[in-house]
Amino acid sequence: MSEADRIYDELSRTLSRWGLAAIPFSESASTLRGSQLRDVFTGRTTELREALALFHGRERKRLLVYGWVGIGKTAFILELLGVLRRKAKDTLTTYIQLPPATDLATAALIALAREMEDDEWAQHQLNQMGLRPRKRPVKKKGTAKAGVSSTGIETEEETVLVQSPRFPSLSFEDLLQRALDKYDRVVVAIDDLDKQDPARVRQLLRDAQGMLKGEAWFILSGHPSGLTRDILTREMGLFDLAIELTPMDQSTTYRMLVNYLNSVRPKNARLALDDPKAVYPFTLRTASQLVARSEGVPRWLNRLGSYVMLEAIETQAETITPKVLQQGLEYAERQLRGQKGLTPEDYYVLDLVLEKGTLSDETITLEDLERIKVKEFGEILPILEKLVQFDLVHRLPSERAAEYTPTPLISRESTKKS
Repeated sequence: MSEADRIYDELSRTLSRWGLAAIPFSESASTLRGSQLRDVFTGRTTELREALALFHGRERKRLLVYGWVGIGKTAFILELLGVLRRKAKDTLTTYIQLPPATDLATAALIALAREMEDDEWAQHQLNQMGLRPRKRPVKKKGTAKAGVSSTGIETEEETVLVQSPRFPSLSFEDLLQRALDKYDRVVVAIDDLDKQDPARVRQLLRDAQGMLKGEAWFILSGHPSGLTRDILTREMGLFDLAIELTPMDQSTTYRMLVNYLNSVRPKNARLALDDPKAVYPFTLRTASQLVARSEGVPRWLNRLGSYVMLEAIETQAETITPKVLQQGLEYAERQLRGQKGLTPEDYYVLDLVLEKGTLSDETITLEDLERIKVKEFGEILPILEKLVQFDLVHRLPSERAAEYTPTPLISRESTKKS
């Protein structure tokens, strides 16, 4: 047996001893299959009821799901779409994470075309955009002699050339009409607007007003600074319902932890919420500490849980005691600070946030700005938003100017530079 085989088996034995088939945590709901998401999705009962009520009506609606990074917007949208696929047979559901530098009409066109795999014209649209179609579209070229009809003659296939869509909105509308010939309702979910610059989000919405007010149902997601707090968006009247997702309370977060652990247990070995062993290999104390540390943000629970469990497996821990938990949290911080894509400027701004506790236009000094080699606080906002995406800092839900604090995934006492 090779050394690699031995290590793999050793790690597998630790998981098996815990009664788990794998580390259950996932940073993004988009990586989970439908059945896996149903196993772990927790809470949001009020929000689900509010959203699903719309789909019992016949009039086309537009839904906005908003909240801060990591709050569970993707999981919420995918749970909605899963219910519609299972319960509303006359509905075609589509989903796409907004690609960089892509307008909403093109994103909607891609999402719809991917679900219409038996429609030759839909697959042709994907091919034109340079995307892999479900069924490769071709045009047929006759091989008959001149002057003889090629009808019924054997043909050879020629691949259609790739080119960008010239009129994505019109192409989407044409494809939508083809879909509505087969379905009573088409739902297009466009996720991850919160990964775009807020000014760009506003422009994307302005450009897509006509499409959003058309015959398709739309679900969009984003964070408050880019969407709901912008008066122009409200004046455009684009959304029939805006649902805010906020941090979950500790009891719901604890239930989510149990759901994740149960999802990788054999079905006949899954434990009830009130069973003290439901959080094993965590002890009750460390489970409560992990839940409190995550502050009700699903992605923070997943990232911390994953890193803590990795450290526990590495040390072959019998259970995750407070000492093992602390080692895991320290390991998490090292991994988060060592993520690819961070620059020296990013680290400096991160350490400034750690030093200040709360960084804003009011707390930053002229000396701080000079050290970063900028003149105004607004110049470092792109760096701060990048750190938000990396789960290193968190933008406070304040109506005032932008304020940023460290996430609970890293220690405020840590000021080491990378």
